[in-house]
Amino acid sequence: MVNELKKHGVPVVTPAGGLGCHINAMEFLSHVPQSQYPAGALASALYLVSGVRGMERGTISEQRDENGNETFSNMELLRLAMPRRVFTLSQVNYAIDRVRWLYENRKLVGGLTFVEEPPILRFFFGKLSTVSDWQTELVSKFKADFGDNL
Repeated sequence: MVNELKKHGVPVVTPAGGLGCHINAMEFLSHVPQSQYPAGALASALYLVSGVRGMERGTISEQRDENGNETFSNMELLRLAMPRRVFTLSQVNYAIDRVRWLYENRKLVGGLTFVEEPPILRFFFGKLSTVSDWQTELVSKFKADFGDNL
């Protein structure tokens, strides 16, 4: 997956690790400020256009400091875990195709903001919302390109 995405210009972490494919969300969504959680936004966008679930590994996973200030992560990554004996090649190719499509349409993706943020485990229990109506535009473009097919 990493090699195929890299061939198409998708910013991935190389060499590929044992846990799967890691997409550099700060580069993928360079127009989304880190304060709007680009890795979380990328995870949301990918799920909307593919049903593929990734895991945000970035600022959302960090806790605020003792004064309530955001602690920005050094990296904003979207991890796509790839257990070898679970996925077929066609499933991997499907995910690659949808990541490529999303990369081509990345300017449609906007940021996220917390609407409920518990003091601990915010990445697990918190609730986020989009900062604009970007998800509607993204889904409209998806339907224009693919119809109602995932």
